[in-house]
Amino acid sequence: MQPFDYYKPKDFNEAFKLLTLPDKAMYPLAGATDLIPHTRDGAWKPNGVVDIKGLPGLRDLKVEGLEPCCGCAPGECLYVGAAMRMNEIARSELVRSHWDVLAQAAAAMGNEQVRNRATLGGNLGTASPAADSAPALLVLEASILVKGPQGDRSIPIDKFFVGPKRNALKKGEIIVGVLIPRPPQGSAAVYEKLSRRKAGDLAIVGVAVLAYPHESNYRWRVALGAVAPTPIRAPQAEAILNESYDAVHIDEAAAAAYGCAMPISDIRASAEYRQMMVVNITRRAVRAVIGKLHT
Repeated sequence: MQPFDYYKPKDFNEAFKLLTLPDKAMYPLAGATDLIPHTRDGAWKPNGVVDIKGLPGLRDLKVEGLEPCCGCAPGECLYVGAAMRMNEIARSELVRSHWDVLAQAAAAMGNEQVRNRATLGGNLGTASPAADSAPALLVLEASILVKGPQGDRSIPIDKFFVGPKRNALKKGEIIVGVLIPRPPQGSAAVYEKLSRRKAGDLAIVGVAVLAYPHESNYRWRVALGAVAPTPIRAPQAEAILNESYDAVHIDEAAAAAYGCAMPISDIRASAEYRQMMVVNITRRAVRAVIGKLHT
């Protein structure tokens, strides 16, 4: 593995200076579950890594409200620091209280050892189309909070992924956390994942579904992972379920999700298999949400 320098900045300004060193490939370091294998395999060639996990706010997990960022009143948003580990998220009673679909997605990632190291910020920042946290955060309509040399900004989750393994971060910027509005009262959500092995493997298909009461019916959100260049919402499927969620509409919504998918073939599955499985996994996720709504 290529040798690299290690830096531990004392504050954000020092981190920004390190991450923008001229003519240097500098990478942020938190859990290193992507950094180490990618460097070992030669896909990434860092000159140095910048350990950001000790910076203020990156290990926070709390409920708050920040009107400019997400429109939430005080106490209605969940803030998850970017350096929070997946097992911490999966086991958090706070996360599971109203944002359980994120806990489900965190629990579905990798195996126990990986989840003890992998961080939410890393899972998002790598911008893998198969990132388990992405579909959950899409149906939760989260915002990515970023700090950088030019200041702070908030990026809606549906604008964060711009291509396969490409995100909207500018040079020197750091994901500091994720802000998630509290879902409407009476909502239910699930994350369903298909992979080659029960644990330790990337998703072949990932589907998150959320529904909440609206007038005399329900409003639905559907997001897909691992079946397009980026994690995506499935608006056609949502519109069908908004009309009704009987058996016919569930099948139509699953077919609409199939139409949204633009998968590729890789070592885990063919494009054709992925697209077919979108139908099955979407149908399964919708039915699971219905079961929760009527429990």
